[in-house]
Amino acid sequence: MSTFMNMSQEISLEEEEETPGPEECNVNWEARKAYMKKEEDEINAVWEPLRRWFTEKGYMLYTFPELGHYVPSMDTSSQVAEFPDYPYAFCGGDPPYPYCKPLETYSSASMCFAQDVQGRHVAIKKLRNADETDEIRIYQLLLEKREVLVENGILPIIDVLEYDGQYFAVMPRWGDDPFFSIPTSIGNVLHYIRCLLKAINFLHSNGIVHRDLKENNILVNHFGAHGRISHNLMRPKLLSQGRLAYGLFDFDLALMLSSTECLLPSRQSFFVMSIEIPFDTSHGELDYDPYKFEMGCLGIVLCQMFQHCIPFAHFLAPFLDRLITDRLELRLTAKEALEFFEEMHAKLTPEQLAVEAPVYTLYGYPPWQPEKYDRWEGLPDEFIAEWGHFRAPKPSFGTKLLRWFCRRLWGERIVINIRRFVRLLAPYVRASLHYLFYVSPNRLKI
Repeated sequence: MSTFMNMSQEISLEEEEETPGPEECNVNWEARKAYMKKEEDEINAVWEPLRRWFTEKGYMLYTFPELGHYVPSMDTSSQVAEFPDYPYAFCGGDPPYPYCKPLETYSSASMCFAQDVQGRHVAIKKLRNADETDEIRIYQLLLEKREVLVENGILPIIDVLEYDGQYFAVMPRWGDDPFFSIPTSIGNVLHYIRCLLKAINFLHSNGIVHRDLKENNILVNHFGAHGRISHNLMRPKLLSQGRLAYGLFDFDLALMLSSTECLLPSRQSFFVMSIEIPFDTSHGELDYDPYKFEMGCLGIVLCQMFQHCIPFAHFLAPFLDRLITDRLELRLTAKEALEFFEEMHAKLTPEQLAVEAPVYTLYGYPPWQPEKYDRWEGLPDEFIAEWGHFRAPKPSFGTKLLRWFCRRLWGERIVINIRRFVRLLAPYVRASLHYLFYVSPNRLKI
C-alpha cells in the first residue's frame, strides 16, 4: 500500500512539474503574438497596396483594428443581414462576446473580405497564375454561368478582376461549418447531400474535376463571427425555415479537361487533397479516370459525414456503396448518382424527413471501407433482398496482398513495370490474334 502511495506521489509531483508556470505561459503568449504579428504583416503586404484600387472597383476591404481581428469597414444594415439579395448570404445572430467583434473573420495572403457600396459582404480570392493551374479559366467559366450556380450547389461568382497581370475572384461571403453543433433533420441532411451532388454533376458536365472534396470546402449562405457559429442564434432558425443553401468552392487544385471521358497518369491522383481517397491507384495502375476517382472521393466524404444516418434513410446504404465500390464499371457517375438520389428521396414521407438526424459523437472520421464498416447492418430483410446487389464487395485476399505489395516503393515499381510491359506487348498480341483468326483462318486447320 505504501509503495502505491509513493508511486502516486511521484506521479503527482511529475504532473505538477509539467504544468507550465505563469512565466512560461507569458513566454508562450508572447511567442504566439509575435507569430500572429508576423503573419498579419505578410497579409497586409499583399492587400494594403491594393486597398485603393479595390475601393475604385467598388469594394471596401475589411479593416484590421487589432491583432488577429478583421472586421467590416462599414455597418451592416438589417436589410442586408436579414433579407439579402441573390446571391448574398444572411449574416449576424451571434450573441455578444467580450473578445469578439461582430462579423469578424480571418484573412490570408490569398483571401480577404470586403463590402460593396451597398454594404453587402464579399470574399476576394487571389487566383494562382494560369501557368500553374486552371483556376482562372474555371472562375471565368463560372462567371459566365453565375445565374445558375446556386441552384447547382456552387458558390456564386460576382466578378473576376485583373490588376497588373494578377487575377482576383469576387464572391459573396458565405459561412463555414454548415452542420456544426446544430440539431438537424434527415431532410436537411439529404438537402445538403443533394446540393453537393448537383455541384459535382454541374462541374463534371462542364469538364471540371474539383480534386479537393472535403467538408471545409462546402459553405452555407449564412455567416456570423468566424469560429463562433456554435452559439449563433440565427442559423438554426434559417435551417428550420428551409432557407439555407450550400455551395462548393475553392478551385485552386481543380482541372479543366477537354473531354468528359479521359484517363490521366496515376501519379496525378496523389495531388488530390480529399481527406481520404479510393483505392483506384493503389495497385500499381498506370492511369486512372479522374471523374470516377472523384466520385469515389465524394462517396468517402459522404460516408464519413452521414453513414450513421442510414437507419433513418435506408437508401443511403446502396447509394454510398455504389460510390465507394472498387468495381469501377459499377461506380455511379455524377449524373447517375444524382438521378438515383432524387428517385429514392422522392419515396420518403414527410414524417421520415422530419426525423431528427443522429449526431456523430466519436472522435475522428469513421472507417468507410466495406470490410471495416457494415452499412447494411440492421436494415430490413426485404430492403436487403431488393438492393443487396448494390452492396460493395469486400476486397479479396489477392487484392489485399497486391495493395500491401504496392505500399512498398520497391513493390509498386515492380508492379508498374509489369503493367508497362503488358501494355507495350498488348498491341502485338492483338495483332497476332487478329491475323490468326481473321486474316488466315485456314491456318487454324493445319
